Amino acid sequence: MNKIITLVFLSYHSAHHIKRIVKTLNNKFQIIVIENSSDFELKKEIEKNHKNVYVKVCSQNIGFSKAMNLAIKMAKTQYVFCNPSDVKISNSLIYSLLNIIKNFDNFGLLTPSYKNRSIHSNYFIWDKEKKKDFVIRTKQKNYLLKEVDFIDGTILINKKVIKKNLFDENFFIYYEVMDYSKRLINKGIKLYACPGLKFEHFGGQSHNKKFDLHANIFRNWHYNWSKFYYFKKHYNYLYAFKKLFPNLIRALKKLLINFFDTNKEKKIKKILALYEIKGIISGIMLKKSYYRLNYKKKIKF
Repeated sequence: MNKIITLVFLSYHSAHHIKRIVKTLNNKFQIIVIENSSDFELKKEIEKNHKNVYVKVCSQNIGFSKAMNLAIKMAKTQYVFCNPSDVKISNSLIYSLLNIIKNFDNFGLLTPSYKNRSIHSNYFIWDKEKKKDFVIRTKQKNYLLKEVDFIDGTILINKKVIKKNLFDENFFIYYEVMDYSKRLINKGIKLYACPGLKFEHFGGQSHNKKFDLHANIFRNWHYNWSKFYYFKKHYNYLYAFKKLFPNLIRALKKLLINFFDTNKEKKIKKILALYEIKGIISGIMLKKSYYRLNYKKKIKF
């Protein structure tokens, strides 16, 4: 078993992805799956067929931040490669990461790059003039590393460098990695991306398609709550209010426009706008991130 790196995957009703991932990856890698949906059948099946995989089933959905902190603490290796479940990670990618860290370990976080960055990127550079690019030369290959300000989703964590700096567990989902990136940089810890290493992120496909509406409601509530909390935390309450006020006005307009319409599509827009408003108001009222996704609960139109 590889003693340098542990692979982590966060799952919530994502058995189809987890089965695909562990089947693809080399059994020499230690893999931890944090299962947030109490799927004990997945644990039984995976651990029976893959001795290198440990599935930690949580009694309730603990969210991204708590799940990642749990995985980091559980991992016995210096490096922890954390991922959502809706990714396609290859063995060659893992071996390339190992080549890099054997030759360079002066970083807190490091990420490979989405194959398709035209829609969305998993890393950003706010001030390019202050960031430096350099090449890590190994026997196998040379790797260009770019110093970045923000890394999203798929993250290689160097426990030796981050030490006790973990994710803020007030975030349930959304903005937690942006917050983490900002806090590490403020402490002088470096973040890097390797554009030459590619992986696929399917985006929004971690759950079963029949639960799309549930997931969209969940997203609308939490994205707005987390956005308010992030800006309040790093700036101040008034700044956060100003950032979210336009979102609140847009959501109110959508709610009013679709309020009396009986068309199903319009009703869905009304529900989504309502939960967007609820997330913003909860943030403004300084409530905790309380809303939880319940796939078993039927949505009333």
